[in-house]
Amino acid sequence: MERGVMSMETFNRVLHNIRAQTEFVKVVVLYHGGEPLLNKGFVEMVRQVRAIVGEDVLIKTVTNGMLLSESASLDIIAAGLDAIEISLDGRSPKENDNIRRNCNYDKVVSNIKTLITCKKQLHSDTPKILIASTQFLDPISQSGKEDPEPPDYLLEEFSGEYASEIMGFKCTWAMRWPHMEVLDEIFDLYQEPCDSEIRNLCDHVENTITIRWNGDVVACCYDLTSRFVLGNINTDNLSTIFNNPSYLQLRTGIHQYRFIPLCGACAVVNPKIFLTLKAT
Repeated sequence: MERGVMSMETFNRVLHNIRAQTEFVKVVVLYHGGEPLLNKGFVEMVRQVRAIVGEDVLIKTVTNGMLLSESASLDIIAAGLDAIEISLDGRSPKENDNIRRNCNYDKVVSNIKTLITCKKQLHSDTPKILIASTQFLDPISQSGKEDPEPPDYLLEEFSGEYASEIMGFKCTWAMRWPHMEVLDEIFDLYQEPCDSEIRNLCDHVENTITIRWNGDVVACCYDLTSRFVLGNINTDNLSTIFNNPSYLQLRTGIHQYRFIPLCGACAVVNPKIFLTLKAT
C-alpha cells in the first residue's frame, strides 16, 4: 500500500469543495488511518477549515499522541481544533505498548497532561480530550453486545485534577475490519454464536465522504488501502463524485444486500468478528 501525506495543493481542492458545500458540512475529521501530526501542514489545515466553516462545525482529529509536544499543543489550541481523540489500548500500559507499534505509554500520558496544562494556561476549553481505548474480548467471561468499560489503569491515570479535563473514554472491542492484516501469532478470531444479523444500512456511505492523502475518494473510513476508489478530488468536485454511478451502485447494493468485497468483510453490515489475544 502506498502511503503519503496530503499536500497543500490537494488540501486546497478539498477546502474549495467544503466552501461550496458548507451548508451540508457538520463534522470535519482531519485523519484517515495514519498519524495526522506527521503532516507539517496539519495546524494550518485546521486553521483554514475553521476560517471557512465557522464555529458551528466540529473539527476533530485522532492521534496516537506520540508527537503531541508542548509546541504542538499550543499550536492546535490556537488553530481552533474542537476535539482530539487519543488512543491508549489494552488492559495495562505494557499491553498498550505491545499492541501499538512504536508507542510508549508513559510518553503519551505525559503529552496528554501537557496538552491539559497548555489549555489551562490559555484558558481554552478546546480541544476536548477523548481517550479511545480498544479492548480485547474474553469469550469465556465477556460479551461483545455491550461496549467494554474503561480499564482501571486509565481511570487511575486520569483521576484527581485530570478527571474533569477528560471529556470521556471511548472504549470498543477489537474487531476485524476490511483488509485488516490479522497477525496469527498474536490474535484469534471469534464470532458470538447468537450473532447472525446481516444489515442493509450503512451511515458511512450515506452521510460521510472520505478523502485519502492523494485525493482519492474511497467508500468509507474503513477503506484504509484504497480498495474501492470512487473518484479523485483533484479531477472532480465532491458533489459530482458523491452522485456518480459508482457511488449510487454502492449505496443501492448495500440496500439490496449485494455487498462489494470491501463491505463483505465489514462489521457495520455483517456479524461482528472479534479479535482475541492468544495466551502468552
